[in-house]
Amino acid sequence: MTTGISPWVADSAEYRPDRYYTYGHLTEMLRNWEQQYPTLISVESIGKTLEGRDIWAATLTNTATGHHSSKPATFLDANIHAGEVTGCSTILWLINHLLTGYGEDETVTHLLDTVTLYTVPAIMLDGMELYLTTPERLRSSVRLYPETEPQDGLRREDLDGDGRILSMRVRDDAGAWKEHPEDPRVMIRRGPDERGGTYYSVFEEGLIRNWDGGKIAVAKEHYGLDLNRNFPRVWGPEWEQQGAGEFPLSEPETRALADFLFAHPNIGTAQHLHTWSGVILRPSVNATDADMNQADLAVYKAIGKMGEEETGYKCISIHDDFAYDKKKSITGSVLDWVYETFGVYAYSTELWSLPAKAGIEITDWIGWGHEHPDSDELAMAKVLDEFAEGEGIFDWKPFEHPQLSSVEIGGWDYKFAFQNPPGPLLEEVTSGNARFVMRKMGVLPQLKLESIKVENIGGQIYKVGAVVVNDGFLPTHLSEVGKRTKTIKPPKLTLTGAEIAVGKDEVEIDHLAGRSALHTPLGTPPRSGNLARGYGEWVVKANAGDEITITAVCSKAGVATGSVTVE
Repeated sequence: MTTGISPWVADSAEYRPDRYYTYGHLTEMLRNWEQQYPTLISVESIGKTLEGRDIWAATLTNTATGHHSSKPATFLDANIHAGEVTGCSTILWLINHLLTGYGEDETVTHLLDTVTLYTVPAIMLDGMELYLTTPERLRSSVRLYPETEPQDGLRREDLDGDGRILSMRVRDDAGAWKEHPEDPRVMIRRGPDERGGTYYSVFEEGLIRNWDGGKIAVAKEHYGLDLNRNFPRVWGPEWEQQGAGEFPLSEPETRALADFLFAHPNIGTAQHLHTWSGVILRPSVNATDADMNQADLAVYKAIGKMGEEETGYKCISIHDDFAYDKKKSITGSVLDWVYETFGVYAYSTELWSLPAKAGIEITDWIGWGHEHPDSDELAMAKVLDEFAEGEGIFDWKPFEHPQLSSVEIGGWDYKFAFQNPPGPLLEEVTSGNARFVMRKMGVLPQLKLESIKVENIGGQIYKVGAVVVNDGFLPTHLSEVGKRTKTIKPPKLTLTGAEIAVGKDEVEIDHLAGRSALHTPLGTPPRSGNLARGYGEWVVKANAGDEITITAVCSKAGVATGSVTVE
């Protein structure tokens, strides 16, 4: 291989569940689907990346049963971190499943008839393109930040031209590493008092800028932006939060995403896809479970349990169970911003776990990377040997380094072993996580008109009463945080087809509870009512034979209509 393109990167726009897609093929695939299924999917650009690529949003719903904006919606995005390309593949798997399953699969058909799915398959397209077409890797944007000039130290580079950036090992009596006795590709720690063996220093493949022959420091990242630190909720500047950017929403990609979310008030649940760890993350990033609204926390756990069932991943708190530093909160994340700004139940999924595939049980998702037994390394190498067709971990091969002289290059391929699964393992990751998104689409609030009654109260004067029901799991205000924001308005019922004699044609009712309010064991005796039902009433002037129509509307619960003929 002489390019940076992995064998798992598709060479055409034909959909394959075991491949990753570059921008050109992604664009072509979305447009092909749009032409093939014009009533089920539409594609639009929501903005431009730094380098001028269109950021695509694909909207999926059956337009024959209503406009996308008239239905409750789930939002799904991926690749805010450029190299986490499993997220984009998960969205493509889901889109393909929904389009090909409509009319054949009862669940798929019901979902597309009644709700909307908004997807942004890849946000950081510039970085994704660099990641998939060169040996380079990066966090988010291709914009040089915070330094615009190359920094001194070891900088990664594909020295041997094999299309990968692996590791370099150098024989060193003072080195901290040695070969695993059962697999020389795997480097393990030298014991604290160990002597008398063959030891190595291990570095990332690359060159050392301005090296004086002494210590080898790692150069500061030249692609230092982290766009999941660039959102307005508890944003912190660079000296408090690395990668945050100069100000909230400073980047064209995050601004486009924010504008899209504000423009679609029907969104009720959201999912943000990342890699890696094999875990479903829920708010809060900045607060403990004890400090969260407890009603919202109960709903988060109930929906998260569905994700556990579909994926086998645990659903955990970011602050309590996934913090890099429990003494210092992450700031500027999209997850907390979506939840606390819009009241939307938002999750982030860390897709794929090579350790889990190797049968390794992890309870400390951050700590495992710092401390785990040598047997874990061997188990992961065996998995790649079995499933990755010779990719993922490589033999050490001699190379004459221009600065370090004789070295060997080999070891782990971080990009398509740890950060993303090799192609043959991709669908087993994407399918379960996509099905979790489908189940989240099924919890949205949903208005239904249960009954309309017309009563003559004298002459041409009639009293019209309508009962509206929320048929969904979530309430029409979504979360308690959503209720607190005051931006999610209660349902409104409008009457047409008759002259209003008293009052207004539009009646606002209270928010309607969902089944989530009753998601506890049934008491003995049961002491709960039914707050999912509301009532609107009008006094009208009408004639026999007139058709009166009632329309119920709520931004988060869609539209329901019903008609009755005056007798």
